[in-house]
Amino acid sequence: MGCSGNPDVKTPFLDRMADEGVMFENAYVSYPLCTPFRASLLTGKYAHSTGVYSNHFPIDPDRQPTLAPILNDAGYHTGYIGKWHLFGGPKPGFVPPGPDRLGFQHFVGYNRGHAYMDAVFFRETDQPYRCRRYEPDFQTDHAIEHMASVLDAGEGPFFTYLCYGPPHYPMKMPDYLRRMYDPEKISLPPGTPDPDQQRRFIAEQIAYDYDGDADLMEKSKIPGKAPCEVETEEEIRKFTAEYYAMISNVDHNVGVLLNWLENRGVLDDTMVVFLSDHGDMLGQHGRFCGWKRCAYRASAHVPFFVRYPARFGSGRRVTSLVDIAVDTMPTLLDVLGLEHPQGIQGKSYVPVLECDTLTRDAVMYELMKQSKGKRGQRHPKPERGIRTKDWLYVRKPDRAALLIDQRSDPMEQNNLVNDPAYAEIQSALDRRVLDHMAATGDDWDLEMPWPPKDFISHKDADILLKNEIHPTAITVP
Repeated sequence: MGCSGNPDVKTPFLDRMADEGVMFENAYVSYPLCTPFRASLLTGKYAHSTGVYSNHFPIDPDRQPTLAPILNDAGYHTGYIGKWHLFGGPKPGFVPPGPDRLGFQHFVGYNRGHAYMDAVFFRETDQPYRCRRYEPDFQTDHAIEHMASVLDAGEGPFFTYLCYGPPHYPMKMPDYLRRMYDPEKISLPPGTPDPDQQRRFIAEQIAYDYDGDADLMEKSKIPGKAPCEVETEEEIRKFTAEYYAMISNVDHNVGVLLNWLENRGVLDDTMVVFLSDHGDMLGQHGRFCGWKRCAYRASAHVPFFVRYPARFGSGRRVTSLVDIAVDTMPTLLDVLGLEHPQGIQGKSYVPVLECDTLTRDAVMYELMKQSKGKRGQRHPKPERGIRTKDWLYVRKPDRAALLIDQRSDPMEQNNLVNDPAYAEIQSALDRRVLDHMAATGDDWDLEMPWPPKDFISHKDADILLKNEIHPTAITVP
């Protein structure tokens, strides 16, 4: 984003959010992966406590209180728009009215998928609707539809939760977006590309995480790449340029929403929150483009803005650490003066919003075990970690894996793990990780049974979409 110092990507409306609200410079997620993050956001709990440990597994609607019913009881009309990703394996998947919608009264979307240029969505029945416009653009219209319907009917305040798919692989987008950024002119972060580091990472993953089975190693998202083939600078530049274009489109849609709220005369009465579930490695630290689920800043550090100047002021930047995965639910409840349900593990960041008062000195990190499945579905060796203002530390069940001094190495280039000069701080961070696991009921062996109910692969889902869903879909503008 421009407001965060990126010299290339154009984000005038997110920059506006920074100018008119509060921008969090140290917002992280404890589990940078789609489904676990979504479960944490709606429960205020860590992934290991929500029972949602990995992608494609459903959340149990009876396991714990969730956000929407609490807001419903407080008089809010709740609406969900976009990709749900909490209903298990179906793709795109109709999420039926009832408990699986976790209390949202209005629902326009689908379970999971990335058909950005030829997407379908559902409303109250399993009748699919097909729109040939770029998915974020028509999802923005759906969000406005919900807000307008509540305001027009005088049904009280609204809570509209809009979930875009992009920026996210696959790089499907209109041609005008694909041409937006010249790959040769964008800036790459230090150490990128590094084909030797990618080779080392691939070899380590195969040897340690996959017990020597190269067929399980996740391959590059770049079309046509063979398993274990490294990415070239040209490929990384192209992927990054297209990723930036997706960001600019999301930014455009943020502008549409802000302008609509302003024209309706309710912008300053509405708290607008913008966040993301994860970033993208974009070739950094030996990881492939499209890779997330790791503790590095490129994956776990996310954009986060709150616009509500009447209460929290404008043009403010705060530096306190927050974990938006578990901290957002208790924060929203505090803003509205509502009680927290029992079992919430997050910490309200209202003190950060008000005067940048520290509410936590660390953000934890977890990657849960998933020992079954095919390439791209497994992560058999779990990870846990901790990020403080000064340090990032990650360990696996049987060994320390990463130690980085954030003060001298903010780009996270030098791994100091097991360096005798840092043995004391490594030991202290390791103890904090293990203590957190014990205090929150975490365990290295927690794992979901594979496959998820009604699971369908991406390839089979594409066939289903083409042969069965599109022919029965109602085409809409």
